[in-house]
Amino acid sequence: MTEDLQAIVVRAQRGDAAACEQIAEVYRPQIRRYLATMVGDANTADDLTQDTLRRVFAKLSTLKHPERVQSWIFAIAVNACRDHLRRQVNAPVAQGQEPEAVRRSALSSIIRRESAELLAVALDRLPILLREAFVLHEVEGLPYGEIAEITGASVEALQVRKHRAKALLRRQLGPVVDTFWSERG
Repeated sequence: MTEDLQAIVVRAQRGDAAACEQIAEVYRPQIRRYLATMVGDANTADDLTQDTLRRVFAKLSTLKHPERVQSWIFAIAVNACRDHLRRQVNAPVAQGQEPEAVRRSALSSIIRRESAELLAVALDRLPILLREAFVLHEVEGLPYGEIAEITGASVEALQVRKHRAKALLRRQLGPVVDTFWSERG
């Protein structure tokens, strides 16, 4: 983090509303992208983003290391997402109703627009912990060390989870996934 952003965090911790808004401007797009990818619904992602930012500012005074604000904010977003996904898993589903995530289009910037929905559906089929590791590393570009801080998992476990997620995606999507990784490499 730049010194300027660190100073903004310190000002926000002291109650500066303008500094809080600056933090929200910097992190809202990343948080929303992560949440949209994880939950597959823009409206739900918007709600969870707002909830995450509300939690961030309610707990900002407890942040001991302003230079680690990104990891701290993502940890809050990950927990909000996990809570939401747990509630979804435990909620009864009406017969014949498709999951909201089928309508996902958040990944259109990652691969060609026509393949985004296929990848989104495949991501939805991944176990939550695999999806989480994959999205934080491949989509958000966070290093494993930072993801370990956010999720509480070891770097080795995260590497295995991402590898398994890629293998499952490759099994479901074949060449679409291979093309995606060759273009990113």
